[in-house]
Amino acid sequence: MNSLVARGLSKRFSSRGSEAVSCLNFEIKPGESVAFLGPNGAGKSTTIKMLCGILSPTSGEALVSGYKAGSLDANRILGLVFGTRSQLYLHMTVAQCFDLVAEIYFITGKKKILRIQELVELFQIKDLLLQRVRTLSLGQRMRCEVIAALIHQPKILLADEPTIGLDVVAKNQLRELIRKWQKEEKTTLMLTSHDLSDVEALCDRCILIDKGVKRFDGSLNELKGDLAQVRRIEVTTSTLDLGPLITEKRLKYLIENEQYVHRYELSTHEFPMSEGLSVLSSHYGDSLQDISISEVTLEEVLGRIYMGYKT
Repeated sequence: MNSLVARGLSKRFSSRGSEAVSCLNFEIKPGESVAFLGPNGAGKSTTIKMLCGILSPTSGEALVSGYKAGSLDANRILGLVFGTRSQLYLHMTVAQCFDLVAEIYFITGKKKILRIQELVELFQIKDLLLQRVRTLSLGQRMRCEVIAALIHQPKILLADEPTIGLDVVAKNQLRELIRKWQKEEKTTLMLTSHDLSDVEALCDRCILIDKGVKRFDGSLNELKGDLAQVRRIEVTTSTLDLGPLITEKRLKYLIENEQYVHRYELSTHEFPMSEGLSVLSSHYGDSLQDISISEVTLEEVLGRIYMGYKT
């Protein structure tokens, strides 16, 4: 059934006065892509470690496809990628690392060869197989880390900061490969990341925790609330002579700078985008050179939510 379940999951460390995770409940269903988010110290890493059996809960339970987290049956189903920790050996070649991982999971012979070949082609790293891990760039190594986590065909992948330290191009490539892999193998993904573009690219749902307590569980649009309707409009003009458009509150003027850029904000719930663009176009006329439209970022949304927790 490939589900990931937490029931009353709690963890208390004797050296601390409060629980790192407190009575956490959620279920990630087969095939879902779920982001597990929270500020630093929220309890994300502690939860992940309990889900994969590295830590034992103080109370409650974590189940991987119905098996107790950390059990042999659960580990056969689970794949792990930690952006800050490597499961590859620096002195070995990439091919040797893959071979070792396969043997650990008792994948041998033709099955091993075909599985590694399949992933090597999917992630496009054939030319890296004979290189030693220590010679790889960070982007190359992370591709290999993901392959190592997928060799045993896990039904659930826990990915903790999988794109950390990567440049924009490498991040986009890795995200696309993870999406393609998940679609082809119909697997479940649980992602933790401070790079919220990862979340928006890979996940449809998010679970938000703070101080070990679940604060939200739902779609990204639900998380954004009213901000999901807000759009930012940037107007570039050839002259400043016309100045900003001062009209109704529904089309709010934000800022103007020396590059002839005017920024506005509107809520599509109150003011249709087509009407807003028509008003701006009429106002700036022949001076109008470009218009770009963007949504409120997930970073802004979470920033407001986290500030609310502190107040």
